[in-house]
Amino acid sequence: MIQWWCAASGVPWTWEWQAYPGVWLFALALVGLYRGLRKRFPESDRPEFRAWMFGLGVAALWIALDWPVGALGAGYLASVHMVQYLLIALVAPPLLLLGLPRGLYAALGRSRILPVARFLTHPISAIIVFVALMAWTHWAVVVDTLMVTQLGSFVLDLVWLISGLVFWWPVVAPVPERSWMGDPAKVGYLIVATLVNTGVFAYLTFSPLPLYATYELAPPVTGLSTRDDQLLAGLLMKMGGAVVFWTAITIIFFGWYRRSESRERAGAGVITLLLLTLVTGCGETAPGREPTEERSEGAPAPAWVDAAPLQVASPVVGAPPVPDRAALYLRIRNPGTTQATIVGVDAQGVGTSQLHRTTTDGGVMRMSPLEAVELAPGEERLLAPGGLHVMLLDLERPLVPGDTVAVRFLLSGGAGTVPFAARVVALDELERHLGG
Repeated sequence: MIQWWCAASGVPWTWEWQAYPGVWLFALALVGLYRGLRKRFPESDRPEFRAWMFGLGVAALWIALDWPVGALGAGYLASVHMVQYLLIALVAPPLLLLGLPRGLYAALGRSRILPVARFLTHPISAIIVFVALMAWTHWAVVVDTLMVTQLGSFVLDLVWLISGLVFWWPVVAPVPERSWMGDPAKVGYLIVATLVNTGVFAYLTFSPLPLYATYELAPPVTGLSTRDDQLLAGLLMKMGGAVVFWTAITIIFFGWYRRSESRERAGAGVITLLLLTLVTGCGETAPGREPTEERSEGAPAPAWVDAAPLQVASPVVGAPPVPDRAALYLRIRNPGTTQATIVGVDAQGVGTSQLHRTTTDGGVMRMSPLEAVELAPGEERLLAPGGLHVMLLDLERPLVPGDTVAVRFLLSGGAGTVPFAARVVALDELERHLGG
């Protein structure tokens, strides 16, 4: 069948299927890197979904680089070269970023390179970098210079991948955190992106002569002339890019709409939650103080469960009146002889999990995220309404009493994780479960 296709289309016989070892090794290296990251940063937040996303990203790169797309794009057809660009710069990067473990992003948020990442992935910087690299890598002089060698072609592909990762980072990655970069801003960012490739599109489409000697001098493999092939490449850039961008816009928009609708339905629930907060004393906590860990006289001692290297007791989630968020409370202690530092949280079925502290400033109750919670040897901490707690945001579905949520605390310095299961209980039962 392949020989027949080669003969019918005029493709040289050397075009019969052949494996590209470098491409396979590159794909296997990415898979190996992902497995290593999963071991280093255990994932409990939608692990199967993230594995599928990363796998699809690797598959997109493999299709773009291996036979026949890689070979045709490398020196035969500018239109196939454009398909490579779309796969490497626009399709693979968001999938790879979606697949990375959340713990890796948390580690980046605590690293010294965060200021550099914050500048480079700012939406304005990201789109400037993306447009500049897109224009440079489609300039005829650059293409004809790099495409004549395998190393040059690899450099071109690598620049495309890096530009795509930078471009998609503000849309997909949770770090650095930008409160103003919500769903509406992401939609606007992508709408702008649908316009920025107009210059390269015009450069390819309206040029009266073929621009790339690489493809003009290549053996013919289709009935397309070099000029028509270049025209098709320009159209693919414009239309193919628009399909990718508007698919992402549609996904973000409907997710935003669904969450907004849930918040409207939960308006009465918000009032209930605020009233409960006042009743439980959450708003009465002095700045910088946490609820007392002393239990009422006669209250039973907590039943500690080993979650090495720490121990937990009474992990509960209050069944929220707001369907897209909840809070996790528990007692936790360090039975070891060295300090343990909790630096992140993963929770199954939860979009974002954050350590929080509730304080009162000028009579106004405020919640602020914490980077870490430290536990000295033998120390016990209480996470309860009015002080330390874990916020569970962007729930995949509303939680009801009786549900169970799988949770992992992430420890600093590669000290491992603290896995446990939290039971969802009615809000008025929180104090009883926590042994207050």
